[in-house]
Amino acid sequence: MTPEHPEQAQDENIQPDSSPGAVTDSARRRFTAALGGGAVILTLAGKPVWANQCTVSGMMSGNLSAPKGTPCQGCTPGYWGACQHLDSWVGFKPTDTFNAVFGVTEYTDCSGNPYTLLDVLNLNGSGIKTCCTNGSGKNKNNNNNNCNQPAGTANTFCQNNPTGSMPGSIGSDPVSTNLGFQAVAALLSAANPQVNYGYTAGQIIDMFRNNYLTNGAKLKDTFDMLNNRGCPLN
Repeated sequence: MTPEHPEQAQDENIQPDSSPGAVTDSARRRFTAALGGGAVILTLAGKPVWANQCTVSGMMSGNLSAPKGTPCQGCTPGYWGACQHLDSWVGFKPTDTFNAVFGVTEYTDCSGNPYTLLDVLNLNGSGIKTCCTNGSGKNKNNNNNNCNQPAGTANTFCQNNPTGSMPGSIGSDPVSTNLGFQAVAALLSAANPQVNYGYTAGQIIDMFRNNYLTNGAKLKDTFDMLNNRGCPLN
């Protein structure tokens, strides 16, 4: 989210500068703020110029679109998690587990079962994973909105509602608030050849694995920025 600038609040009649230079500078400031100085920029070697322009480092340099005006693009978790959009997934399946795809172990429900990619697109609750307990103190899954639901919950919902929207929150992220939620959207945007994302799916996985435990919040903000550049898919 673009931070508010106190100087703008001083005069509501002042209109923002819409010139190309001003737009470029605004985008650069937003990315710099999100990255906290570039802690999670992934350098791309051997990529074509147009692809580099759509990476974080490229956008910070002012390259906001590819040659011939093709815009940098990305689709949000809300798009990828909607049941009616599952036919837009390329290279990955909604039933693939997050841990297997990203090479991590933390994304499980309260019984230790791995969450699917579709599940993680619905782990958008506030805070961190919460396991509710029964009277004996053992972890259990239940339907309390504050508790993480069992793995496969989102997949079951879409099986029963193939033309529906997102199942809704099934809990919170086990590592950092909304991190996996944004990471899956980044992965699917990068994997779809119709989305001019600037990264490959493999690079998104590497970026996640290299930063998720040490720069989780900044990584989430970076993916959030990349995923909100306009989705070309129906």
